Amino acid sequence: MTRARQAVIEVLDGTNEHLAADEIVARVEASAPGVHRATVYRALSTLGELGLVTHTHVGNSAAVYHLALPARTDEAASAPHAHLQCTNCQSVIDIPVDVLDSLISRVDRELGFQVEPHHAALLGLCADCRVSQLPKPVRDNKPRTI
Repeated sequence: MTRARQAVIEVLDGTNEHLAADEIVARVEASAPGVHRATVYRALSTLGELGLVTHTHVGNSAAVYHLALPARTDEAASAPHAHLQCTNCQSVIDIPVDVLDSLISRVDRELGFQVEPHHAALLGLCADCRVSQLPKPVRDNKPRTI
């Protein structure tokens, strides 16, 4: 395995964050000086083709990356999952992919379209932002989360 690919895997294995390519480049440059930006981008592409890294498109932002395989320290965070992104605070929330099973099945059945739930984030408002935008008397009824 090349030094750049190893460095990218180590960066992604060392975090539970969703990192954009530029953030990965910065962390790789700090941990493996001399690995160039273009090399990191090529490593991300190759690792994606090998099924070791996945990326998700999030609204108003660059794609974010994470390991496709369970991390040694947090298998739940790397289990198959989909993403929600808050359009207000931009936070990205992982959800089990099976939460979308009925939607995926219906779209396939009715439209013949195969959804890739890990590839793009669903946009909306997170619970905290929803509560902060509600009129005062309603704020006590905090929305339920999955």
